[in-house]
Amino acid sequence: MGQEYCRIGPASLAVRSPVIGKTALDLVLTRSDGTTANILGESQGKKVLLFFWATWCPHCYEELGVIRDQRASIEQKGIKIIPVNVGESKENVRAYLDRRQMKLVSFLDGDNALQEPYHLVGLPTVIFIDEKGVIRSVTHEFPSDYEHYFSK
Repeated sequence: MGQEYCRIGPASLAVRSPVIGKTALDLVLTRSDGTTANILGESQGKKVLLFFWATWCPHCYEELGVIRDQRASIEQKGIKIIPVNVGESKENVRAYLDRRQMKLVSFLDGDNALQEPYHLVGLPTVIFIDEKGVIRSVTHEFPSDYEHYFSK
């Protein structure tokens, strides 16, 4: 995935995707803090916002800011936010998050292992996963009415 996949112009909210209605794939990935874990392992029985992003994507920067600003209220509702950086090194991601004072730990999909299974066609991509691990919606921005997207 390269810069040509960054969302340009106004985003459509819910998009058609062949992953909707399917069980979310769980893989072990390294995180930006150097630890490894299953991306969905800590979210059993919780709703999940799986957020795919990259440092070169200006729209990702905007959406990371929204997530940063709303994180506490989202998590109080029992929703787990899981950022996944696509195609970049740990050093690059950590430097980016540090420069922007974003206190987030992101999973790193450096070899794009999730691109095909999640049918990623642009960044940012937000995948809404329900408590049972089923993908309910896919968007290219973080919607203000995000709770609605878990029931689509």
